Amino acid sequence: MECPLVPFKDTLHRLSRTDPDPRVRHRAQGLLIRCSSPSQAQAAKLLGTGAKQLRTWTDRFLAEGREGLVDRKHPGRPPKLDAAAREVLETALAASPLDYDYHVTTWTVVDLADLLERRGWHVHPATVHRTLHAMDFRYQRPRHDLTHRQDPEAVAAAKHVLAELQKRGLLPGLDSALSTWMNAPSTLAPTWSRPGNAADVR
Repeated sequence: MECPLVPFKDTLHRLSRTDPDPRVRHRAQGLLIRCSSPSQAQAAKLLGTGAKQLRTWTDRFLAEGREGLVDRKHPGRPPKLDAAAREVLETALAASPLDYDYHVTTWTVVDLADLLERRGWHVHPATVHRTLHAMDFRYQRPRHDLTHRQDPEAVAAAKHVLAELQKRGLLPGLDSALSTWMNAPSTLAPTWSRPGNAADVR
């Protein structure tokens, strides 16, 4: 029985010599060997591969031509944290850890991993960190933000007083002049945020 690849010998010969993909060249050469060998098993032995693999290349080439000799993309590992787990993370990061009975004011990956474990996902904190990055969250060191509690008029007045005191070389009384501004209760600025959307999480 004639090898089904015989009508394509010219094409295989060209691919084995000129194709830019070395894997395609190697596989085309293997199919040429298959054409001139009495059996598929002998051709596979000459090529140093398995008969099953050679049969796969043959079938794929006959069905798809040159594209059948290109490496297939291998799917990566499925994510350890599914869409439901990611939703838990997103919801938690939009709230305070205090709302979840954690006695801290900023989320850490360890706390988030613990939260997920309580919900049924047993993963290492490193996995949580990778997942957050995949979700486009980035960690920033917490800082205290007074902006939302400042009275613009008080800020302007305090700056004026400061400027006058500096001109005169008189700094005593500065603390009381700025007390309204400086003693306002502060809140923590976001620690986990997405680029350009820092106000979304706390």
